[in-house]
Amino acid sequence: MSDAVQKKETGNKPTLTPPADIVQQDSSYYIIMDMPGVNKEDLNISIDKQVLTVQGETGAAKSQEEKFLENEFSEAVYTRKFTLSDAVDKDKISAHLNNGLLKLHLPKAEEEQPKKIEIKAG
Repeated sequence: MSDAVQKKETGNKPTLTPPADIVQQDSSYYIIMDMPGVNKEDLNISIDKQVLTVQGETGAAKSQEEKFLENEFSEAVYTRKFTLSDAVDKDKISAHLNNGLLKLHLPKAEEEQPKKIEIKAG
């Protein structure tokens, strides 16, 4: 298993730390995370003080009639925490999940956004 995804056993489900990219633009930050197999209903994103927590669960659907000869897909819990600075407007954070790719939009606080200085003639 790669260093980007760490595995530790918690109960019956392994806990995985999903890899994340953090991108800065003029007015926003973006966190992009790979969370394959996680559905919107099984995803929980919360903020407590300055800590943004992302947690999602996945599981392999198995029927009683199937007998697996090899079973590499299993239930797992993805967990990742980020400490946010005051540069982020925590009330405007949004999330979008599409095909296992989670994209968090973290707008910069108004005072952190670049401002253009007006030049007056005369």
